[in-house]
Amino acid sequence: MINHSELSPLLLSVILFIAAAITTVPLDRGLERDGIALPVSETTGVPADVLLLQQTLGVFRGWAIDALWLRALERREEGALHESMQLARWITKLQPYFPRVWNFQSWLLAFEMALDSRDADQRWTWVQESIDLLRGPGLRANPLSREIHNQLSYLFWFKLGEFQDEAALYYQSRLCEQWRDILGDPVTEESAGYYVETLRAISGAPRNPDQLREQAQVSDAELLLQIDGGWEDPRRLLSPAPDSPLARLPGELREKVQAMVRRRVLERDMNMSVDLMLRISEELEFVDWRTPAAHAVYWGIQGGLRETEKGIDARLNPQTLDRVLVVSNVRIGLQQMVARGRVLLDDSGELVTILPQPGLLPLYERSLLLLTGGQGIPEELLPRVIEIVSGAVVNSWLQGEEDLVRKLLVRHDQLLGKTDRSGQEVLIDSIQDLVLHTLDEGEELPFLTMRIRSRALLARGGGGTAVEAERGEQLATLLESSLSEIQRAEIKKIALASALRSPRASAPLAVKQKIWKTLAAEEKQTLDKTTRSLLSIEARRSGVEVEKLFPGLDVGSNDPAAVPGD
Repeated sequence: MINHSELSPLLLSVILFIAAAITTVPLDRGLERDGIALPVSETTGVPADVLLLQQTLGVFRGWAIDALWLRALERREEGALHESMQLARWITKLQPYFPRVWNFQSWLLAFEMALDSRDADQRWTWVQESIDLLRGPGLRANPLSREIHNQLSYLFWFKLGEFQDEAALYYQSRLCEQWRDILGDPVTEESAGYYVETLRAISGAPRNPDQLREQAQVSDAELLLQIDGGWEDPRRLLSPAPDSPLARLPGELREKVQAMVRRRVLERDMNMSVDLMLRISEELEFVDWRTPAAHAVYWGIQGGLRETEKGIDARLNPQTLDRVLVVSNVRIGLQQMVARGRVLLDDSGELVTILPQPGLLPLYERSLLLLTGGQGIPEELLPRVIEIVSGAVVNSWLQGEEDLVRKLLVRHDQLLGKTDRSGQEVLIDSIQDLVLHTLDEGEELPFLTMRIRSRALLARGGGGTAVEAERGEQLATLLESSLSEIQRAEIKKIALASALRSPRASAPLAVKQKIWKTLAAEEKQTLDKTTRSLLSIEARRSGVEVEKLFPGLDVGSNDPAAVPGD
């Protein structure tokens, strides 16, 4: 039983906590008024229990956040990533309007915890969680945060779009698969437009089954129940399977339901604005939403528009477009779209590679001109632009797109100030010159042709197209014409080992198996022991007998010639 001497301090403590909680109300309102934070409501994604915790701590909330933040940084430095992540989660519970902590969590997931795993699928899970964290609860609590928008854009163009992570190709494949499930494939890939018609249909679609009933006057009660039942998991409704509810619908109604479901996924799961996606697709024309660069540009543009008077609803007229084009992440995203902005799929719908999208080159150059007030591309950036166009020329040639190659060569020469290229010049000679210019200072030709041959081998094994494999070998042979026969033989041996040692994320076991089948018995015997051992290990991890996958693979034989890196 509590006596009077204990009751007084207890009552005083309760009063002080209530007073502290009350003082946070005007503080939070001040933050809202200044645009630093948004009102706590259902739309911000802050649960009621978190709000209660915030108000209970009162003025002590700031001290708690500071202590947790310092501890989270300390634990990260010590390598305790999971504990650091948990501390960051507590901070976002106490103060969801702290963009830096959301970005900190995202970084831990995508750049530290993901790299702790050698399995590409596990890495993708961490990277996907990093993206979902920012575009979901992070942006719902901080929709005006340029910091979070920038981090999202960076994740797409750097983590997914570049090749700094050995699993990058796998990430690109999974992203392509994800967006094919959501939007399908564009009807007209060969011309401008891509997903414009699809997004127009989604933009005009009903938002829920009730609106659908009103608009479409559907009378099939059982079917409506199936649609209602799948509403919480709308991606199931998009499935092409014969037993999907959509498969029973007549064409026009099926398209209407499909557009409604796609809208649900985009707005709820992806937290993206369908109208903004449509405006970007209409203005930029060549937007393939199956590529990382497209999403880098989207989040960069959305972040830029949030700072305009009309916010995300602002039209992309010349004035607002120029404003977002100077945003660095938008500019870098456009640069990547020019270099790798349209997907190439195989017959089964799997991603083969991401090709250049030169239709966006004028817009990218416009973004650079804005940096100088229209006085020309900044001198320090001109070499990079030439490099991007040069790379687009070579990659387009490798895929057999010769008309595109000639157009790009014209722009390449204009950037260099050259006008003396003959229209009748043999393309392979121009390609050879461009490739030779990619040699770094001090780099020897064999290292360049080894990479070209390795890529051609992977393409021949199914990691690319047949024309890419053929032209890659053709280009390598031409470049090696000045080398001795011994050098050429050594290059082929190293290229083969390099292809077979490629990470599974960029060269699945099936590709290596196909390469192995094309090898002559002599080539198999001369393959170095390290490469044969790695193939054996990879085969065993797959659960299939080594001899079945790689017939004649003898790990125990002597190593006739080690390759660099053994």
